[in-house]
Amino acid sequence: MKPPQSAAAKRARGLWKQSARSARLHTTIRWWTAPFEALEAEVPRSGKIMEVGCGHGMFATFLALSSPERTVVGVDIDAQKIELAQESVRQLRQGEATVSFEHRPSGEILTTEGGWDAIVFADVLYLIAPEHRSRLLSDCVAALAPGGCLIVKEVDTEPRIKALVAQFQEFLATKVLRITDGDALDFPSATDIETLISSDGLTTRVGRLDKGYFHPHCVVVGTKASS
Repeated sequence: MKPPQSAAAKRARGLWKQSARSARLHTTIRWWTAPFEALEAEVPRSGKIMEVGCGHGMFATFLALSSPERTVVGVDIDAQKIELAQESVRQLRQGEATVSFEHRPSGEILTTEGGWDAIVFADVLYLIAPEHRSRLLSDCVAALAPGGCLIVKEVDTEPRIKALVAQFQEFLATKVLRITDGDALDFPSATDIETLISSDGLTTRVGRLDKGYFHPHCVVVGTKASS
């Protein structure tokens, strides 16, 4: 568990201080339990970036604040969370960051002219039924610009003790507290994700982001050919 360290991280966290208590609690827990600053380092410093399943939009906003060369769009199936995200970023000063949010139906991938330079998932695939993941990721690959990358952060299934802690937390969030939407609760391993991404022709690598955390955070990065 780690508090925000960089100025951009602290600024992003601060934008949600005026939100409803439930949103403040959720974003605080998310920040302290997820390696967002390590994940940000995996994202290109410039270009058009989309976060799929952005929730309240805190990580998408952090991405935009971390580099003025990024144009970030966050999308989510939860219209209420998107509204809260839009309200929060209205506090940004002119020119401080380029970030926007859109409500999109589940499974629909937003496209942009020329393609995305990066598409990011942060703890989303476990909420999508396995039979739908392959098509979703394939649609993302098709939406990437040449040389673009697909960045998928999830909690791995190993080490087992860490995985059980993460799975219990997500069970509470989705089935008990119902603060997270999704049509499934199925946790893919890093190997599962890498297999799906590489099957679409991307060059892949897997990284661990769980040092200092209770959860087995991992990231799979797939890069599309430049031509």
